[in-house]
Amino acid sequence: MLTKIVFTLAVIGVVVLLARFRGRPARMPVKAPPKKAASPWLKGLALGVVTLMVMGSALGIWLYWRDAHQVMQVWVIDSRSGHRSEYRAYRGSLEERSFETLDGRRVRLAQTERLEVAAE
Repeated sequence: MLTKIVFTLAVIGVVVLLARFRGRPARMPVKAPPKKAASPWLKGLALGVVTLMVMGSALGIWLYWRDAHQVMQVWVIDSRSGHRSEYRAYRGSLEERSFETLDGRRVRLAQTERLEVAAE
């Protein structure tokens, strides 16, 4: 906890120092070297890489969402009595000892119950 406070104070100090020194004029103006124009193929390559990264990220997010929202058939079986209860839930809501059904009910399993899952 103490390190978080010290780190936050250090960041605030750096920001204050940067803001204070940024407003001062330079002592000796230095003539800037002429800028070289970037070649068009390099700009196209950079744009292609960024486009590919955005499309890959969007695909990954969509695949994760699709898998998490797959409807699963869930059976809770009591080991002692053999009684089976049937539910439907999204794959993303299944946890180790609990899950949330499609209609919003939260089901927690006892130590004597087991969970069976199948895709619909």
